[in-house]
Amino acid sequence: MLDPFTELSITLANPEVTLPDFFKAVCVAVVKIIPNADRVSLWKFSQDKSDITCLALRVNQEFSLPTSVVYSSKRYPEYFKAILERHSILAIDARNHPDTSCFADSYFESESVFSLMDYVFENTFSPFGIICCESVGQYAKWGETEVEELKRIARIVSIFSNIRHLCD
Repeated sequence: MLDPFTELSITLANPEVTLPDFFKAVCVAVVKIIPNADRVSLWKFSQDKSDITCLALRVNQEFSLPTSVVYSSKRYPEYFKAILERHSILAIDARNHPDTSCFADSYFESESVFSLMDYVFENTFSPFGIICCESVGQYAKWGETEVEELKRIARIVSIFSNIRHLCD
């Protein structure tokens, strides 16, 4: 049996894999690797990095490709500043964390999100997307190990996104 990182790499390397299956493989790998990742989503930055658009979402083993889910840096400046400067956010108490509390009323409350961990996808050291993990109904016990694992997934995705020109 293959470890989830190898399995993800093999799946993404297959040129026959459709884009929806590419996204689904990433979300499934995150769920296998990151404990309490109840919601996993993939996002793409606009060219000027002022917005992010949801590409894929996995919640409760249900996978979807949402349309028209966009968040703007004008509405969530703290989050955008943090993710673009540091390339990662670990917010165990997402509703009260300085980088993510901007989502508390508009999103976290309605979806029962307690913890968030995000990491960027990069192309030539420039962010082009985000992988987002959220813990629903409870605080996650994520730490540096989980951040490193999410970083590893993001690097795998970045490599194959470049090949597929998803970062264009």
